Amino acid sequence: MMDTEKILSRMVQTGIVSAINPGNNTARVILDNTDIISGWLKVISGMPKVGQAVLVLYLPVVDGDGFILGVI
Repeated sequence: MMDTEKILSRMVQTGIVSAINPGNNTARVILDNTDIISGWLKVISGMPKVGQAVLVLYLPVVDGDGFILGVI
């Protein structure tokens, strides 16, 4: 089981959009400092373009869903 500190450190991240799916209002992100490519994340506000930097929020549970809050 993941400890609380690890979960909290993963909650807010930044990264670069690697793919978009406007039909589902989702995008994938290469997360900074890890080079991990996220799963498909729901976009909350305005569809970003591939290559744009975004702010990502994950729910504070193990394997929680993530959301793209917007372009930064």
